[in-house]
Amino acid sequence: FAVLLAYSFSMEKIEKLKTACLLHDLGKLAVDDKILFKKGKLTSKEYDEIKKHPGWGADVVRLVYFLREIIPIMANHHENFDGTGYPNGIDGKNIPVESRILSVADIYEALTADRPYRKGYSATEAVVIMKEEKGKKLDPEITDIFLEMVEDGEFREDGFDS
Repeated sequence: FAVLLAYSFSMEKIEKLKTACLLHDLGKLAVDDKILFKKGKLTSKEYDEIKKHPGWGADVVRLVYFLREIIPIMANHHENFDGTGYPNGIDGKNIPVESRILSVADIYEALTADRPYRKGYSATEAVVIMKEEKGKKLDPEITDIFLEMVEDGEFREDGFDS
């Protein structure tokens, strides 16, 4: 919650972010399992298919009226701070702050989780990689706050419970 406190999020905004975190990869349900669970490197065509998942998830959520406010968070969680992300290649502060927060958490989870093509990295290894991505994929300020929490043992991977 240190990141959220640093940005003075209201409880309503925190709840929306929590919901977006739970649903952010919903669009992956539309991606062929052969691609999602491939053990080797993705082809450019397969990667293009994966890159559609934020939009597909947003399309599903768009159908649920009370979830519409989380669409920008979900749709932009793969935008990179340096503008090299997808789906729109937006950069820096043009990316919604909630999406930048989600991106930091999502990348940490992706690094530390086992994948079909590799074993998960240790928390220490993930921190090193994320420090290298500050200002590139990741918002530097949010990354610093998050990594300080991880290094201080304040980050819990079991969710948002307070």
